[in-house]
Amino acid sequence: MTKYFELIERSDSNRQYRSATVVGGDNTGEKILLENGTVIFSSGSFLPEHTEEIMNAGNSSLAVIDGRPVYIEIAGSENRMVICGAGHVAMPIIKIAKLVGFHVTVIDDRKEFTDKALAAGADVVITGEFEAALDTIEGNEHTFFVVVTRGHSYDTNCLRSILKKNYAYLGAMGSSRRIAIVKQDLINEGFPEEQVNAMYSPIGLKIKSDTPEEIAVSILAEIIMVKNSHKDIIFPRPILDRILGSHHQEKMAGHRMLCTIVEKQGAAPREVGSRMLYSDQGEQTGTIGGGLMEHLVKKKADEMFAQGIHYSLSHFSLSADAASKEGEVCGGDIDVFLEEV
Repeated sequence: MTKYFELIERSDSNRQYRSATVVGGDNTGEKILLENGTVIFSSGSFLPEHTEEIMNAGNSSLAVIDGRPVYIEIAGSENRMVICGAGHVAMPIIKIAKLVGFHVTVIDDRKEFTDKALAAGADVVITGEFEAALDTIEGNEHTFFVVVTRGHSYDTNCLRSILKKNYAYLGAMGSSRRIAIVKQDLINEGFPEEQVNAMYSPIGLKIKSDTPEEIAVSILAEIIMVKNSHKDIIFPRPILDRILGSHHQEKMAGHRMLCTIVEKQGAAPREVGSRMLYSDQGEQTGTIGGGLMEHLVKKKADEMFAQGIHYSLSHFSLSADAASKEGEVCGGDIDVFLEEV
């Protein structure tokens, strides 16, 4: 199954990927990966016969195909953040963005600043003129652009390039006066007024932030709000890294169980598509909600390790009364597919 995860890791952000897994009955554990509707990976013969049904199903949903429950989702296309400017505000943005799972690219024309961005944890740094660097970056619906340069002329250069791309989010830092000047310059150049005014600027939620760290929090809070308004689930990079041993991460040792929420009812804390990687040595990456519910899933995984069971679609329920007794905030029901990887 390693090839399946390698293909997701190498997925082209400009292509659409859809994954399906049989989670119960005959063919349990069988996987397929489609790229723009074409099969690029299959671990069995059942799912390739049903690609049309898979493509027409809802995103991040549990469907029934020929009597078998099949979990279907968008795959690949990790969320990417492109930060224009590597000044003092960019540093905490990089650190927080990495904590919440973004692949981060930073652009600046000053090497001493891009060196600091690399040290702060950026995945890619580009030292050079902003417009030339942005010409090398293709945007898509999973790309979040953050413009925090040192002056409005640099802002305009960046925005002129970014507005021609597809993106999930575009925000620019600056005072209301500075932003008004930049917007008017772009409108005068012929960019649609509606598109220009749709930018998040001044950037960030209004939380009366003052320090660079507080500004970074306000920016990431706004970006998370935008990101979570879309229900597409993409495979978490930290879990991929621990499965494959990539991006300077060691493979998680021992037997490993990938636990995915495939259905949810009630007030369970995490959504369908949330994942946790758990090992028989008690190591964990990711979360499906924490608390008692997650403890029960780990307990089930431990039982599967002990009994040599590789797959299980399991139901976990925590009523409001039971949650209250355990001091939990959320109850609800979740169906979790556990698969050894």
